[in-house]
Amino acid sequence: MIPELSHEEAFAALEAAALDALDAPERDAVLAHADNCESCRGELTALRETAAQLAYAASLPSEPMPESRDRIRSRLTARAAADARVRGIVVERKPELTRRQYQAIRARINVLAWRRAEWLALAASVLLIVGVGVMASVLRDRENLKDALVGATASTQRSQRTTDSLRTLVMSQDSLINGITGRDVAMVQLTSTATRQPKAMMFWDHSRNGWTLIAHNLPMPRAGRTYQLWLVTPAGKISAGTFMPDTSGAAMVRATYALARDSLSAVAVTDEPAGGMPQPTGQMVILGSATK
Repeated sequence: MIPELSHEEAFAALEAAALDALDAPERDAVLAHADNCESCRGELTALRETAAQLAYAASLPSEPMPESRDRIRSRLTARAAADARVRGIVVERKPELTRRQYQAIRARINVLAWRRAEWLALAASVLLIVGVGVMASVLRDRENLKDALVGATASTQRSQRTTDSLRTLVMSQDSLINGITGRDVAMVQLTSTATRQPKAMMFWDHSRNGWTLIAHNLPMPRAGRTYQLWLVTPAGKISAGTFMPDTSGAAMVRATYALARDSLSAVAVTDEPAGGMPQPTGQMVILGSATK
């Protein structure tokens, strides 16, 4: 039957169990306790790892260090006795290791500790280098992605502006065509008796209250002067805006003004001071009658 040990008794004998320095009944008792005690089980595992490292260190070239099983057991039993005294347990103390043997074991432990520290430092350095490389790669990828996104956004904006401009142009052309060819469009032809004979046509879209003047052969006004378009009604003359022709004498003026169908008498263009006038003051350039 395996004797039952207290926690303190089993813990004090863990080092001897790790080196297999116990008699069979003692070893079985310690292992039985460790199977049911998490702290003793973890300590026993750590001690066994240390023992394995010591065995490896002992195989390295060094000064011979004869060590018998009885001396190892004596050393571990002394350690257990010291731990037991701390816990208030009296354990029989057996002969200890010699000072030389103790110093040799400490030296080997220090060598193992330094080797482990060197390997850990090397591993940490490798991880640091790899981490820095990965971080640099991630940052480059982010910058490349950012540049690609900025480029794609700019391209999309340019395409959108181009599309908007084309849409505006098409709408403007459609509006112009509708303004001069619609079913509800009336036309007034304007003529002149001048030598160059400028001519113009006014298209009046009744349904949209739109006015479109298309003129040709208009001479360029003098400096400080401009052309002004007038809608002539029995009640008075209504300004429809000022304009300037291009170098070929062509001009197009578009305006919106609500006017009763039968109230238009004529359409006229006069030469006025820059900025226009409330009422005509300058020379008549072209005139067209709206009465039938």
